[in-house]
Amino acid sequence: MPQARVVEKSGLFLKAVVEGVPPTLINSLRRVIISELPVMAIDSVVVVNNTSVMYDEMLAHRLGLIPLTTPLSALPPIEDCVSGLADPSECSARLTLQVTADGDLTVYSGDLVSERPDVAPVYKDIPIVKLVKGQSIVLEAYAKLGVARDHAKWQAALASYYYYPRVEVRNEECRERCREICAKLEDPIECTFNKAWTCKNLCKDGLEVTWERNKYVFWIESYGNYDVETALREAFRILKKKFAFFAEELSRKASVLEKL
Repeated sequence: MPQARVVEKSGLFLKAVVEGVPPTLINSLRRVIISELPVMAIDSVVVVNNTSVMYDEMLAHRLGLIPLTTPLSALPPIEDCVSGLADPSECSARLTLQVTADGDLTVYSGDLVSERPDVAPVYKDIPIVKLVKGQSIVLEAYAKLGVARDHAKWQAALASYYYYPRVEVRNEECRERCREICAKLEDPIECTFNKAWTCKNLCKDGLEVTWERNKYVFWIESYGNYDVETALREAFRILKKKFAFFAEELSRKASVLEKL
């Protein structure tokens, strides 16, 4: 029976010990989190006026990398946005930027004004460009729902895991030799699998390092578009949909073969 025990959690970070699942399944979850979670990001920019030292293209590139809050519950599923089933206006948001400098001025992400209050820069203090007296920027930016598989600007989170290490200290001198790498050798949370193996290389036969089958330390970190609970819920929804599609395809091909 698959089990998970949370060992560390905040709004944007979660670490858990997961057991009872094969490596392929937990790796599938990791890949979905990294590349298929939908988030809003600025995808096109209409520059009305730009007298700053920055080229329009560079300005648009910087705007695209600003993380935006993404209310998944208020947006259509990404599949409907991609297929066209959903109205494109429901999968996008318009933001504007209008700044004229009276003196030396730094333009920040917080200067962007969104038509949708629930789609706005996550962090208000990301610098975009510096202006001097008399320079100005006027533009419209259009954000849309996308996934990191298409571009990194749509990446919502990072996820990774390592095998749950099992460490046996056979020579107590190893503890002192490995103190700077792993203060607590037998603690799988403090001493990751790679750190344990680094100590193994230092201690040779004084340390035995193996791992527990189908048991891992898994972590996920959100960029702030939404919290980690929302990210995990969406990742499982996508994964479940993929499994259903795979099962349907298998059934369809099996029925075709039976008719031959």
